[in-house]
Amino acid sequence: MMTPHEIEMLADAIAERLAGWVPDDDRLIEKYEAAELLGCSVPTVERLVSRNEIPSIKVGRLRRFRRGDLIGKNKGGDQ
Repeated sequence: MMTPHEIEMLADAIAERLAGWVPDDDRLIEKYEAAELLGCSVPTVERLVSRNEIPSIKVGRLRRFRRGDLIGKNKGGDQ
């Protein structure tokens, strides 16, 4: 039986391997990378999501963003 840490390491290795197969625009990113891509702060990203101004995807309890949906949508904001 695998420990939670071993499962996480395996999942990361699989994700890394598959990353080359997923077009960059379809890649899911977390809020920190979304903020960097948009040129704003994480709280601004969260505010934009709550106002339905940028699309996001719920993955369990986590929220992810499709990179292609955010490219060219530089909202600016507070940093």
